[in-house]
Amino acid sequence: MLMVEEGYDIAIIGSGIVGLFISYMLCGMHRKRLKTICIDKEHSVALHASGRNSGVIHSGIHAKPGTLKARLCVKGNRMMYSILDALKIPYRRDGMLIVCTDDNRDALEELQRRGYANGVANIRFVYGDEVRRMERYAKADTALLVESAGVTDSSRLAYALYEHARAYGIEFIFNSAVVRIDEVLNGYRIEMVEDDGEDAKESSKSKTITARLVVNSAGTHADDIAILAGLRKYRIYPCIGEYYLIRRKPYLVNSLIYPAPTFDYRGIGIHLTKRLDGTIAIGPNAIYVDEKDEDNAKVKDVVDKSIDEFYSRASEMIDGISKDDLEYGYYGIRARLAGYGSKEEPDFVIEEHPTNFIHLIGIESPGFTASPAIAEHLTGMIRDRL
Repeated sequence: MLMVEEGYDIAIIGSGIVGLFISYMLCGMHRKRLKTICIDKEHSVALHASGRNSGVIHSGIHAKPGTLKARLCVKGNRMMYSILDALKIPYRRDGMLIVCTDDNRDALEELQRRGYANGVANIRFVYGDEVRRMERYAKADTALLVESAGVTDSSRLAYALYEHARAYGIEFIFNSAVVRIDEVLNGYRIEMVEDDGEDAKESSKSKTITARLVVNSAGTHADDIAILAGLRKYRIYPCIGEYYLIRRKPYLVNSLIYPAPTFDYRGIGIHLTKRLDGTIAIGPNAIYVDEKDEDNAKVKDVVDKSIDEFYSRASEMIDGISKDDLEYGYYGIRARLAGYGSKEEPDFVIEEHPTNFIHLIGIESPGFTASPAIAEHLTGMIRDRL
């Protein structure tokens, strides 16, 4: 059964943290009679990577200078704290320690160079007693301190953005998988089917809407949506990131302890995060899989088999931990533009194709931190076009 078509000015595909920030920042434009809808195939917001991360507010020190990741992460860091204050979402801004050994000193010096090039403030090496005052159990006499890093609750922020957008009249439609996109006069027709866990194309319930402008913010499925719009040059490589938790020894970590990065497909490495609830998260690792959704059985087969790796990585950074302290936490799937073994550092993709169809592809870490800056950039593009 095909339901009656509705018309919108703006359609956002995907209600992860980026789609939610775009909705949040479009509230003012919505009040100027620009009708907006956000579409998601899940039953609620931020059910994938946006709600399954460590909640770290990155500084931008890890991003390659001159990239969108660098510019938008540094700006997003500054914006994030102000927005968290405005929405009354708790956070800590205690900084990040990146621990130094003889083997990784060069990597930390490269990070410091990147930080300066990216405009990250308050970066410095700390030594001995100062390291101990900050992180008593850190296994390092030298570390790089990045003061602008912090941590918040990503799920709580996502729901606050959702409630704010809804209060301003932004519409949300859930359980709706986009299966077809056609160009029509003055915009696009988007066909959706009810996604009830079975093959969406077999569903009997179908709905179409039209929109003058579309934003593709579909996370791991952003390349699939791009193909529907005729953009075929990008491929997402889904990559699991798992987290273990330490609940019984909250004193082991005060804030954020990171290893030196490898500058490759593994990302910034398994790290330690003191979460707002007092637990310590260890992760994420990087396991490439064929499926894009966490509830797929083939994905579940590969998780919860890596406690030795997590214990080993944590033990390299802190004293006082035993394998018995670790319990399995959760996992999410990143939307990566670099495959297994790659030495690339792929940038965020923000591309318009065709006219008035804007794609956000490969928005992985530090996408959470960059999300308010990405949204601000997108709203500027939308304002220019509408």
